[in-house]
Amino acid sequence: MPSRRRVALTTLMLAMSAALNASAQPGPGPSANIVGHAPSTTDSAASCHHRAFRVRADFEAALNADTGWAGALDERATVTADQPFRLRIELETGSDLARRFWLQYRRNDGAWTDIEAADVPYPLLTPPVSVVVNEEYAHGDRSEDLLPGSRAAFGGGAGVVHEATTPPFTGAGVQSEWEWPLVIRRYADGAASNDTGDRFQFRMVDTRGACEADVAPAVTLQVPAFHLGGTFVETPGPIGPWQAFNGDLYFVIEPAETTNVLMMVKSSDGGRSWREVDGAHRPATDDLEGFATAFAADTVHMLHQTAQVWHHAFRTSDHPTHPDTWAVRDEPVAAPGKPPTQVAALASRSDGSLVGVYGGPQRIHYRIRTRDGQWGAETVIDADTARGLSGPMLATGKHDVVHLAYTGNDGTAWYRRIAADGQLSPRQQLADNLDTGEGDVGSILPLVYLPDTDSVAVLYRTASGHLWERRIDARARIGKATRVSERRVVQNAVDSDQTGADAIALDGKVQVLFIEQGTGSIFHAASTAAGQWQPAGLQVGDVNAQWVRGRPVRNADGRQVYGFVYDAGSNGGSGMNRYGEVDPAR
Repeated sequence: MPSRRRVALTTLMLAMSAALNASAQPGPGPSANIVGHAPSTTDSAASCHHRAFRVRADFEAALNADTGWAGALDERATVTADQPFRLRIELETGSDLARRFWLQYRRNDGAWTDIEAADVPYPLLTPPVSVVVNEEYAHGDRSEDLLPGSRAAFGGGAGVVHEATTPPFTGAGVQSEWEWPLVIRRYADGAASNDTGDRFQFRMVDTRGACEADVAPAVTLQVPAFHLGGTFVETPGPIGPWQAFNGDLYFVIEPAETTNVLMMVKSSDGGRSWREVDGAHRPATDDLEGFATAFAADTVHMLHQTAQVWHHAFRTSDHPTHPDTWAVRDEPVAAPGKPPTQVAALASRSDGSLVGVYGGPQRIHYRIRTRDGQWGAETVIDADTARGLSGPMLATGKHDVVHLAYTGNDGTAWYRRIAADGQLSPRQQLADNLDTGEGDVGSILPLVYLPDTDSVAVLYRTASGHLWERRIDARARIGKATRVSERRVVQNAVDSDQTGADAIALDGKVQVLFIEQGTGSIFHAASTAAGQWQPAGLQVGDVNAQWVRGRPVRNADGRQVYGFVYDAGSNGGSGMNRYGEVDPAR
């Protein structure tokens, strides 16, 4: 089931497409292929010449300020993936033909492609390169003569803002300057990728052909360290980053909000750089709404709820015969009916079996997959209660007991155990003070199992906005509620229906990352071994974080740290996923 923002996105795209089709004129130019990326065939010489260019790194500079440049005149500067920059081009025109120009690019000497207008980070389409919004000037604001490449009289020009073409221009034997706000994306529609070292050339074009180039405007791309890009899967349970024995890290993302297919990305250098692996064989099922993973030996298992429920599995680089390959794709699990919110939880057990929990119209359900790949009969959880249930989280404990916590739509939170033989324990109430809105179903964080005490920590967000914890011991006795931090935590940041927080066990202690309500900053808090919470400290500031998920990993020094991926503020779009680490020992 598509989310509300994806339904709205589809509606807007259809409306835009209809308007463009109604207004488009025959002939070459962006209006002829505004939705696609077909290269223009306009390669004949036009009566225009590029005389100079300069790349501007300061995206907030005034249109005609001689500041904020990324390099010298005509220098091929380096620009950062998923970060807007501006390109100023000096053009000479040889005729007084009234015209509009548009911009084309080519990557690594490939085919020339028209550049479309698509903002960042939340566009209606996600091309590899696009013209974006810039709030420092308006579309059509007159440019001044900044670049010294041409000796011709200055005839004007303009700044371009979120448009595929320039304003109309007439001028013979004059020079003009045009400034384009652009972005080059790490991942784009169709799961296309741009990489560090890629070379991008640009040229201006009109209906008579491409402008000749005395100097070819160009940039080189740099993907910054610890940058993943792409889009978070929605309503995630634990999704990594999972670490193979050899140190490789794995995480699941979508390439773009407008192409929500499943990608497994990998880092072999401690999270500094990431790339997709086995993209040619990724699963066909998209709509990544309810999603959870579990790691077993050398395989990342995934449970994925759309209109149905699916299982996928990916073999890491530790696999002895098929490293870095998809092992299971689009395996049907269940068709429980449409839930209010798609949710999924998954746990692996020592015998190779899996326990999967997923949403139904009013309840949550579970099935067990045997080690030989057979899904057993479905069990409805709390079939005798009138309340709606959702928000499941799982953790595997001693003797392959699977701990389960979930929410009710009446503000309650509940706990059960699924024994190794599949039997379900009686339900126990954890809380009755959760919020009750549709966006509050995911108010329970990933469960934390503490093997030293055979106990499980359940952390949840109450209606006040605070995180609280209750611990359940080996005999299923529930301890008192303890507040994790005095800071309030964001809920449903971008239609996730979840609390913006994550939790793991590390060195016998519970570690939490949470997004502060009102600031978007990420804080870290940890308990003592006795369960007392220490003051939270700022981990990532100056962001508007919206998702965070992490796991224990070994860093380059061999220490166990809290490795995590967070969305730094895409507002449901793409290009803002980054990797970080918390070292509790420091």
